[in-house]
Amino acid sequence: MKEGAKERIKNCELFILDIDGTFYLSGKPFEGSRKFVDALGRLGKKLVFLTNNSNRTIESYINEFEEMGIKLGRNQIVTAGVATAEYLLEEFGPKRVYIVGTDDIKYEFQRVGHTVVEEDPEVVVVTFDKTLTYEKIKKATQFVSKGALFVVTNPDLNCPSSEGPLPDAGAIASAVRKASGVYPNIIFGKPEPKLIEMVIRHNNVGKNEACMVGDRLYTDILAGIQAGTWTVLVLTGEANMEQVQKSPIKPHLIAKDIGVLADILLGGI
Repeated sequence: MKEGAKERIKNCELFILDIDGTFYLSGKPFEGSRKFVDALGRLGKKLVFLTNNSNRTIESYINEFEEMGIKLGRNQIVTAGVATAEYLLEEFGPKRVYIVGTDDIKYEFQRVGHTVVEEDPEVVVVTFDKTLTYEKIKKATQFVSKGALFVVTNPDLNCPSSEGPLPDAGAIASAVRKASGVYPNIIFGKPEPKLIEMVIRHNNVGKNEACMVGDRLYTDILAGIQAGTWTVLVLTGEANMEQVQKSPIKPHLIAKDIGVLADILLGGI
């Protein structure tokens, strides 16, 4: 723990929370997760969930949390998939996009103004795709080989689940890269700081008033560090203490889970 970090984190006004491996695993909340949400409510602090998961709609997350008894507004969920769609629109305008992904993420790209196509795309977007087929990888490989912009929603190689790690967008993109010989033009998602900077800006707080909480050193914690926020690593997902000791990426604070972080915020620790 870095000197004075606990007190500074207690004073943060905005907590940006990873979902998979931090709040829950395969949809099942960790012990203490609800306590953390309740603690922020009692203290009047803001909460935004920020996930590199790129295969779902915002509405599906809102409905999932509502089933847990947690009501969230659309602005409290930020996904790498939706953020990528919005970023591409802002930077390049509406595009013809081939998506290696689920119908949910295709809907989100169409919702913001892009045209999702199966042939002759201007952009290829690789996401976390549980419906992945050889045909999708083949098409993506051929399209980027012909000059389509190659975009990856997030660099994660795997996604934690109760069954074990699942191949994520980074692993799928690696197959396309190696088959085509083309490196991605844009890799979005954490540890890219743009996502966190966007959340901070939308919530009208300073970066020193924001805290990124997550279970991965090379995405969650690195993203927070690069964005200039405070960082808390929880040990409910990928990272463990051995990895922390070996890694050059150092969080400001380490907690067993977000329930322990709730106790810290409430002054119990």
